[in-house]
Amino acid sequence: MTESDMRKAARENLRGNWGISVGVTLVAALLGGMAMDITGGDTFRYIINYASNGRGELPALLRTILVPVLSGVGIWGLLTFLVGGTVALGHAEFLLRQYRGEPLTFDVLFSQFDRFGTGFAQSFLRTLYVILWSLLLVIPGVVKSYSYAMTPFILAEHPEMTASAAIDASKTMMDGHKMDLFLLQLTFIGWELLSGLTLGIGHLFLNPYRNAATAVFYENLKKGAQPQADYVPPVEF
Repeated sequence: MTESDMRKAARENLRGNWGISVGVTLVAALLGGMAMDITGGDTFRYIINYASNGRGELPALLRTILVPVLSGVGIWGLLTFLVGGTVALGHAEFLLRQYRGEPLTFDVLFSQFDRFGTGFAQSFLRTLYVILWSLLLVIPGVVKSYSYAMTPFILAEHPEMTASAAIDASKTMMDGHKMDLFLLQLTFIGWELLSGLTLGIGHLFLNPYRNAATAVFYENLKKGAQPQADYVPPVEF
């Protein structure tokens, strides 16, 4: 399938499902989109440095306002770090059901919490591997992130797999196809720019569209690579 075919299939899958897809995608992003950034990120550090005029001290009033806010951000960041990987499995399950035309319900997003350990492990290991590869150069880290991209879909379909096995299976599936996924994502660049002009509101619709296209990519990729074929159970997480 071409990138155009995948986008067309994604639009077909979203027909009649836009409402629930937008809601599920938004909640999934809130619970896992910044899973590794438990400090609040550079944005908050920039705000603090700017407000303190480089002196390292905040005005009393601003400190009174920011401390609870930043504490809340830290708690939210910790929450996403802990549950983001498991929510990702539920989101992958939702996208696969959407692709297959099965009934969709919001609770599918939370259907994988009985596999919390596997969900956390796959997210933690993928992030760790990408960070380690990025220590060499940025590009190897980016390449490896594409290698591991199919992991949540594989785990959603194969609950018997461990996190390590699914990551290995994703690497096998994506061998020779990383550029294909990159080019698919690149076709959304125009929509990305338009969404930016709407102050991000357009992402409410762009992200479900892009996610649906990724599910189509995965299903199409499966035709040439079966992740469970050489599965050997490694150490459990």
